[in-house]
Amino acid sequence: MPKSYSQMIAEWPIAVLVLCSVTAVVCTLAGLLVGNLPDFSEPLMGFEPRDTDIGRKLVVWRNMESHTGYKKTFSLSPYAEKKSYDDMGISRGQKAAQGEQEARTRRMVEQIYGADGFFCGPPEKSYSQLVFMSTTAGSLWNLQAIQSMCQIEQDKIRSHVHFRDLCQRTGANECCPSWSLGNYIAVLYNRSSCLEITQGDISHTLALLRACAPDYHKGILTPSCIGPETVRQKHSQCAKVPEKCTRFNAIYQLLHFLVDRDFLSPQTMEYQVPSLKYSLLFLPTRKGASMMGIYLDNLESWDLFDNYTSITGMDLGLKQKLFQHYLLLDTKYPVLAILAIFLSISFYLRSVFITLMVLLALVSSLMISYFLYKVAFRFTYFPFVNLTAVVILSSICANHTFVFFDLWNLSKNQNPSAGLSQWVSQTMHHFAYLMLASCFTTGAAFYASYISNIIAIRCFAIYMGTSVLVNLVFMMTWLPSSAVLYERYIATTCIYKPEDYWNNTGQKRVTLSLHYILRGLQNTLSETSKLLFEKLLPCGVIKFRYIWICWFAALAMGGAYISCSNPKLKLPTLETSSVQVFRLSHPFERYDSEYCHQFMFERLEHGEGQRMPVTIVWGILPVDNGDHFNPKSNGTLVIDATFTIQNPDAQKWLLEFCQKVKNETFYYPDAEQKSTVCFMEEFLRWMDSRQCSQRDHSFNLCCNQFSFPYGSEVFLHCIKMMLLEQGREGADTYDLGLRFDVEGNLAALVLQFQTIYHYSFNYSKAKQFYEEISLWVTEEMKTAPVGLQNGWFTSKLELYNLQHSLSTETMVVLGLSIAISFVVLLLTTWNVLLSIFSVTAIAGTVLVTIGLLVLLEWQLNAVESLFISAAVGLSVDFTVNYCISYHLCPHSDRLSRVAFSLKQMSCATAMAASALFSAGVIMLPATVLAYRKLGIFIMMIKCIGCGFASFFFQSLCCFFGPEKNCGQILWPCAHTMKDYDDPGLNGNFTCGGNEKQNRLRKVQESNTANEQYELQPLSRKLSDSFDNSTSTSKLSNRPSVLSEDTQVEDNRCPRTGMHSSLERERQNLQETLGDQQVGLCQCPALQTSSPYKHSSSGAEIHRERLCQDCRCRKYSPKAWDGSGLDHIQPAGMKEEEGQLNKSQCSSDTAQQQSDYTSENSHLPAADIYKIHRCLCSLGSSFDMLNISSETSISDFEQGLKLAESASSCPDVLELSDSYSQTERGYLNGKRDTLRLDLRETVFDISPAASQNSSSWKNRFGTGNEGPVVLPNSQPDMPDVWIKRSSAQSSGYNS
Repeated sequence: MPKSYSQMIAEWPIAVLVLCSVTAVVCTLAGLLVGNLPDFSEPLMGFEPRDTDIGRKLVVWRNMESHTGYKKTFSLSPYAEKKSYDDMGISRGQKAAQGEQEARTRRMVEQIYGADGFFCGPPEKSYSQLVFMSTTAGSLWNLQAIQSMCQIEQDKIRSHVHFRDLCQRTGANECCPSWSLGNYIAVLYNRSSCLEITQGDISHTLALLRACAPDYHKGILTPSCIGPETVRQKHSQCAKVPEKCTRFNAIYQLLHFLVDRDFLSPQTMEYQVPSLKYSLLFLPTRKGASMMGIYLDNLESWDLFDNYTSITGMDLGLKQKLFQHYLLLDTKYPVLAILAIFLSISFYLRSVFITLMVLLALVSSLMISYFLYKVAFRFTYFPFVNLTAVVILSSICANHTFVFFDLWNLSKNQNPSAGLSQWVSQTMHHFAYLMLASCFTTGAAFYASYISNIIAIRCFAIYMGTSVLVNLVFMMTWLPSSAVLYERYIATTCIYKPEDYWNNTGQKRVTLSLHYILRGLQNTLSETSKLLFEKLLPCGVIKFRYIWICWFAALAMGGAYISCSNPKLKLPTLETSSVQVFRLSHPFERYDSEYCHQFMFERLEHGEGQRMPVTIVWGILPVDNGDHFNPKSNGTLVIDATFTIQNPDAQKWLLEFCQKVKNETFYYPDAEQKSTVCFMEEFLRWMDSRQCSQRDHSFNLCCNQFSFPYGSEVFLHCIKMMLLEQGREGADTYDLGLRFDVEGNLAALVLQFQTIYHYSFNYSKAKQFYEEISLWVTEEMKTAPVGLQNGWFTSKLELYNLQHSLSTETMVVLGLSIAISFVVLLLTTWNVLLSIFSVTAIAGTVLVTIGLLVLLEWQLNAVESLFISAAVGLSVDFTVNYCISYHLCPHSDRLSRVAFSLKQMSCATAMAASALFSAGVIMLPATVLAYRKLGIFIMMIKCIGCGFASFFFQSLCCFFGPEKNCGQILWPCAHTMKDYDDPGLNGNFTCGGNEKQNRLRKVQESNTANEQYELQPLSRKLSDSFDNSTSTSKLSNRPSVLSEDTQVEDNRCPRTGMHSSLERERQNLQETLGDQQVGLCQCPALQTSSPYKHSSSGAEIHRERLCQDCRCRKYSPKAWDGSGLDHIQPAGMKEEEGQLNKSQCSSDTAQQQSDYTSENSHLPAADIYKIHRCLCSLGSSFDMLNISSETSISDFEQGLKLAESASSCPDVLELSDSYSQTERGYLNGKRDTLRLDLRETVFDISPAASQNSSSWKNRFGTGNEGPVVLPNSQPDMPDVWIKRSSAQSSGYNS
């Protein structure tokens, strides 16, 4: 049985993968089979606030309207058997008024044009509409433009094969003409078509419109004034209208429907030639899905123009249908974006198998999350925006995959001879910590959006947060198991082919040449990556850290000012039903956002010209008991048991309430729409008008013999009698406000009246209206009798409800997400400073992103609010990468930690950011606005997050990052602290620069010289890389931190890939050659301590071993014969062979060196150097970066590289002739760097030193080893004490 989790992953990877696969399959089947599948037929559903005070009242009011009508819960009549005129919850009065208006308009058309008139009735909103605009941005009121509109209609609409099947027909079975500007002018002047009108007709029409426009804009010219003289005499205001304006309805319809509101308005009336910017054309086809064919064939293209006019907007009733069409059609863009992410993973890892396994992990995480969302959490509504979790989770998976395999390759390169179990253990030591911090923080940030009142955002928060946590489990199990499976079965199955095999045919030679080219390109990219991320980036961040802090802090403050102060995000100006779904240049969007408010009929009905009504409801409590996570669930109506208007107090209060409303400044008396707020006055007039009869005693119950207030029974009986009488007479022109249940009992009261406030898209104006009316209603309800105290009001507040929720919730959600991220980071790192710096970088990322979105003129609609609420979750991962790497760094000083984390994480972070940037670019051409904005948002948030994490966060850590255990929360029960192998600092620890000042003071006390020097690390590998240079300038005036605090851990020769055939050949050679094998010894580098630091006696007691597991590696001589690096495979050491002493290692090494030199004499020096770097190098391309606060790149002699790289053990170091001639212990002609030459190991003569000497010779000993003492040639400078530590404080070498 495995003893640890790492061992279980290493030994049972297939079992873990099978278990995860079975779990994913079971959860997927359960999620798909239980309940209904997601329905995306209404993708915009769920973007309205639900659980707000306004939202609850709107839901109850809509529910009440839907339950009012014939054979429904409520009715306008007290007798259920009497059929109501309202089958859809609209009052009979409104129905009758609409019918009367339609009949009147129809009569007018027939009167003017006869029964077989030119038009088929007046234009209606139910007909399809096209908006024309001048191509040259001029006026449309000219002959060429008017005829151009007629011609475009003929070419694009009437020429379509399906138009005759869709059009409205006349009595002659011909398609009705369109309601266009040209057709109206043609009818006025008796032209056969709009193409035959003349310039004189246009001029006369303009003069007629100029004379009638003032009366229209004053509200005097109305449809009731049009018609015969007898009709006009019924309305007193019509007497002021000239007869030529009321003779034809064409004048009114032109001004009301076809020209924009600025044409001949009071402001432009005096213009000699008024400008007509927009003109509307009504098609004789109904709006709806039937127009889809005409749109896709003729109107979807961009050639909707000629030399004079163009179609810039249209309303065909297809917006929702077309949105569904493009949602499916544009799915290719998110799919291509996800494909780009996984292609980046495949390119980075060079493994199709790993890429497919990561893709399976992503799909499994999403399906298990869907199972939990639907079955465990019992959510019945799955909004369309939840599908964006696929792209977002792909980005998270890509980042974690890059980090995991960087750590995995690092473990393999630092411990090539270790087994899979050790590799998994080392990798998971860091990766598991990173995953816990990253996923918990990201998931918590997504869950914080749950406080939003918008249904879709709440559902998205639950699903996205669950997906991140499920993905955490898969990344901890599935990903390491896949890596183990790849290493065990796939990476070692490649078959080696000799060189002669590739020279047989030309095709194979071309393939080999292509392989060399790709290998060279790969090496170039690798070297460039190392130079950029291991040298330039750490140097740039550390060198210019103050500049980075100031620059990114200024960006964050600028983003905060733009986002929160000026101009800040614009609130939506459209209701949810007409919210923007396509790009703003789309004709459908232009009509909804621009043109529909340019025409008076739209403005007066649905725009800012309509009055704001107030509806006060009694008898129904404003309780929303439906499913708040399902917009289709409206719940049931909750009856107010205390409601009554029958008692005298209630009757008096309602009568007084009517007078109070009329006396308020916001009350508007509307003659056309009679209010129901004064129904009690209407009832009193009806009672007073009835004379008591001596013959009909039933009639005497409701007559003027009773005084007000009436008795309960009399009031209820008489109010029903009044409704029955009005219904019998057919005079029911408005709703009285009473609602009766199925038994005829009075159940509710609805009073309505108009206000002086106009409907406004402006949030401030709507807020003023709501707060004033709400305050007034609240105060009035306090004075109401017991049965009327639970009244509440509502109005046309859908847009204001959305604006209010978005304006107040968005920043609250962001703040809560950031606060929760700080708490989770603090609980995972237990370091206050790192948590503060991380949250500061995350907040800066979010603020700059939102600021840029404001500059892009984004409106804060529900979709944008969803993206912004997810901003914190998407900004976490890059910063947490560096935070955890900094936290786990084995170094103690902050600059070394910054360099460590940058070198370890910057490449994976940059690769993830570039992959997501490319994914965002791919989504930009999408027609659906949600896809396009998702691409823009991902591009911006990831690139900005990468910049803040790599430069701002790291610069903050350079400036005041925690050193050692600074800022760490230590529990009282904890007895161990993180060991940084610095015996001189075991005392009281202080943050900041005090510790370095103490160290500098000790140096100055022990050193009489004015100049101070530091020792170059005594390493077998002397590389030109930045990480092995710890020399500092003499101007730094302080010792090197690295020479004191950095611990060089055990490192073995890296394994090179060997084919199975070569492995068998090597084993055969071992058996035949026996003792002729050549051993190769590798030891970790010696690390020097500062010569100015005093050694404490307590520290010497705990001296660590001088060299840990420095063993001689045996290599077959066959492995060196011209095949180079790819044929080398180290042989395993048998434990029973015992331990090798120093002399054996030296002799074997010398023998191998001679063999190696003789057998590779034909190779150039550069190739020999490369082989030695691979075999005997201390570090690798993944070694951690070691720098101090004043690091500078030392000068290295070129001849020294090759000479020192060939060494095998410290006692057989062979240096170049020029360097070996220098006398040991002297400064070698340089004052800035002290180089020590260890040709012989110098030991102390004390007994302890003798024991340490024997320990040095016994390479596999387990006891502690003493220091190596190097006498200094300067009499006034102390000797050098050199120690080697075997304790590992981190999973990786520094």
